[in-house]
Amino acid sequence: MKIIPLYKHEILSLPAEVVSEKLSTATADELRVLLAVMLEREFTVSELAAKLDMTENALRRAISAWESYGALTLESSADSTMTAAEKKREVMKDGKKVMAAPVLPHYSSDEIASVMERTHGSSELLDSCQQTLGKMFNAAETAIIIGLVDHLSLTPDYILLLCSHAANMQKKSVRYVEKMALDLFDRDIITYAALEEELGAIEQRASMEHYIRDLFGIGKRSLIKKERDFIANWVDKYGFGREMIHAAYEVTVEKTKEPTMNYANAVLENWYAAGLKTVDDVEAAEAQRAANRPKEVPAGTSFSTDSFFEAALQRSYGEDAKK
Repeated sequence: MKIIPLYKHEILSLPAEVVSEKLSTATADELRVLLAVMLEREFTVSELAAKLDMTENALRRAISAWESYGALTLESSADSTMTAAEKKREVMKDGKKVMAAPVLPHYSSDEIASVMERTHGSSELLDSCQQTLGKMFNAAETAIIIGLVDHLSLTPDYILLLCSHAANMQKKSVRYVEKMALDLFDRDIITYAALEEELGAIEQRASMEHYIRDLFGIGKRSLIKKERDFIANWVDKYGFGREMIHAAYEVTVEKTKEPTMNYANAVLENWYAAGLKTVDDVEAAEAQRAANRPKEVPAGTSFSTDSFFEAALQRSYGEDAKK
C-alpha cells in the first residue's frame, strides 16, 4: 500500500529516525503530544494541555520523554517551568481579571498508576487517609488525593493533617478535603506549619461557636448572618474568650431576662471600646464606677452598669435596651 500525502499550506516534519525507533513503544499521549508540539512550536503548558484534554503533568511527562529520546530540545520559559499549582489562573469576574485557585484535573487509571509509581510514599499516604477518614476510596476519591500530591505539590503530612481535621469536624468526605485544600492553596497556606496554625484557629472558632450556641440556647439550627457576624467580632476582632462572653451573657439576662445576642453584643462592643479585655478588667472598671457614684445610688451586681454605661448600651442596642 502506498500513501500519497495531500499537503495544503503547511507541512509537518518529524525527526524520522527517533520516531521510527520509538513508534512501537511510545504511548498514545506521547504520540499526540509530539504531533501537537511539532505543529505549534511555541505554546503555554496550560493552553496546550487544555487543547489536548490532558493534565499539565501528563503533557510535561510526554515532552520530557521525547526530549530524553533526542527528538527535540526544550527551551524553557517561565510558564513551562511552573506547575499549575505554582501559579494562579486568571479568570474574568465582573469584567475584571482576578486570580483563582487551580482546580484538580481528571486523572485516568493509567495516570494514577503512573503518579503512584514515581511518587515515593503515595501508597502509604492513601492507606493512611483511608484509615483516618474511615472509608475505602473509590477511583474518584483516589484521584483527588493523587491530585493534591501531583498537581498542587502538597506533602503527604500536609494532606494527612487535612484528613485528620476533616475527621475531627465530622466531615469525613474526600470532597471536603479537596475543597479545603484548594481554598487554602488560594490563600497561600501551603506549608505544614501554616496549615497547622490555620486549622488550629478553625477548630478553636468551631469550639467557641459550639459554646456560644449552648450559652444562648441556639441549638443546632443554622446561624443567621447577624449571629455569625456577632461571633466573628467577639472572637476574631475583639479577642474575647469564654469568660468575657459569659460575663456579657450574665449582664444580658440580668437586664433583659432572656439570652439575647443583640444585647450581649452591645455589652461586648462597649467593653471592647473601653479597652476592657478580661473579666478582672470589667470588675475593676465597675468598682471604680461604683466608688464614683453618689452614696444614695446602690452599687448593684458585679456586672451592673452606671448611667453612662447604660446610655452607651442604648446607643448600641437601641430601644430594646430600655427593657
